[in-house]
Amino acid sequence: MKLDPQILEILHNFQTINSNIALGEEGGFIRTMSTSKTLMAKANVEPETPYVWPYTFGIYDLGEFLACIGMFNDPTLSFDDDKKFVNITDGITTFKYYFSEIDSLTVPTNDINLECNDIVFTLTHEQLTQLRKASATLKANQLSVRMSYTGNSFIECVILDKQNPTSNQFRMNISNCSINTTAEFDFVFDINNFKFKTANEYVFGIDKKQVALVKAGNTNYWVALDKTTIYKEK
Repeated sequence: MKLDPQILEILHNFQTINSNIALGEEGGFIRTMSTSKTLMAKANVEPETPYVWPYTFGIYDLGEFLACIGMFNDPTLSFDDDKKFVNITDGITTFKYYFSEIDSLTVPTNDINLECNDIVFTLTHEQLTQLRKASATLKANQLSVRMSYTGNSFIECVILDKQNPTSNQFRMNISNCSINTTAEFDFVFDINNFKFKTANEYVFGIDKKQVALVKAGNTNYWVALDKTTIYKEK
């Protein structure tokens, strides 16, 4: 088989989340989860011949697996009938790459079934890049999502260190949002969990149970919120 460039893009992104992965899931889904279980991702890819996995298999070190594939300009993957290894080859040279038992890997087995619509907002690629740069500049990795001081129709994203009441802050007002709760809220993210693939926009949906769903193109990311999150029903 050949590797679809779309699948390669997803795998390169997912290896930043966890080196363990199970591939060949029925339905064309590719999923991963961080070892801390604070970030889970699921891509919906429906490959066609010659890009279809022959069966489900586990990879222990996804970065190494991708490096082997990257050694060739247009490799072919030939899968062992006994489901033990794959040959990655250009017809002249070959990597023989062994699979790992899926049960021994840190991989997700279920989706997170929450509506994640108490707060919904969209960040453009440029806005998210600006927030990341502000985080690096201030050396603060917490992103607070709360009601904007400019009015009840907007939210604001604030980069800060919540452990330090006098920490420097960066604020960004977000008008492209939907506030579907009357509760007092301060949803806090660890921006280090923002390991999303590049997209034109990122749609955030936050649930009061302290989980957020972030949609980036054909990939969904579920992000656990920080323990300093506040949500108080009025």
